[in-house]
Amino acid sequence: MPEATDELFPFSARVIYAKAPLVQVIAQVRFPPILKIEGHPPAEFQDRIRRIFPLLEKHTNPFAMQLSQFGQLPPEVVQALGQQLSGIAYIFLTEDRATNVNLAPDSLTVTTNAYRTWEDFRDQMRRPLQALVEVYEPTFFSRIGLRYVDAINRANIGMADRPWSELLNKPILGELALAHFERNIDNVTKFVRIKLPDSSGSLQLRHGFAIVQGQSEVAYSLDFDFSREQRTEVADAESVFDRFNRLAGRAFRWCITDALHDALEPADLPARPPRAS
Repeated sequence: MPEATDELFPFSARVIYAKAPLVQVIAQVRFPPILKIEGHPPAEFQDRIRRIFPLLEKHTNPFAMQLSQFGQLPPEVVQALGQQLSGIAYIFLTEDRATNVNLAPDSLTVTTNAYRTWEDFRDQMRRPLQALVEVYEPTFFSRIGLRYVDAINRANIGMADRPWSELLNKPILGELALAHFERNIDNVTKFVRIKLPDSSGSLQLRHGFAIVQGQSEVAYSLDFDFSREQRTEVADAESVFDRFNRLAGRAFRWCITDALHDALEPADLPARPPRAS
C-alpha cells in the first residue's frame, strides 16, 4: 500500500464492488431550528419529494411520551432538550423502503440501506435537500455529515478460513496482527477522532467486531463518520458531501489488503449519461 499523504488517505481509483460490505449510508445537514417545521405538517415539502419518496410514516417520539408523564417542565429544561420534546416525527420513504428522509426542526437526514454508487445516492438526496431550501429557507448549515458503515463478513466472500491479518491492513489490525491474540480475542472495539488536514472537518472512525442482523458469523465493522461542524453556506453543501465521499472511498481502501479488495470483486464504475440542464 502507498504511504498516506497530506490528504490523510492515499489516492485510490474508484470502483464498484460486486460483493460490497456496505450496510448503511447516512447523509445529514443541521441548521438553526425552524419553528415552521415543528409547528405545521410538512405538506409542501412532501409534495416536492413524493415522486421519489411516496410513503409517509408518522412516529410518536417515545422520549417525549415519557417526559409528558412528569407534567410541565421548567423552561430551562425544555430549552436544553430541544428537538427531543417534539412529539411527532415525519419519515418519508421510497416504495421499497430502502431509503428514507427524516425531517426535523433542526436537521434533514437521508438514510439508505441499498447504496450502489455515490451518484445514485446523491440524486436521491438532492430532491429533499432542494425542497428543504425552497420551502424552509435555512440561513446556513451548522453541520454537514456523511457516514458509511461497512460490515465485512468473511463467509460471504469465500474467506471464512482466512485470518483478519490477511484482510485488514496493519494500521487497523492492532492486536489482531498477532496470531495467538486473534485466536483468543472475543471482542474488538476501537474509536478514533481525526481532524482533516485542511481543517475542513473531522472523521470519527469506529471499527471492530460486530454482529449483523440476520447473520451468525462475527463481522468486522468499519464505520466512517465524516462531518464539518462549522457554518457552511447552503449553496456549498453538495461540494462538502462530494469531498467526504471521496475521502470515504479512499479510507475504506486504506483499511483493507489487496487480498480483500480482490475478493470483493471490484469493477469500473458504469458510465452515466450526462445530467439534463
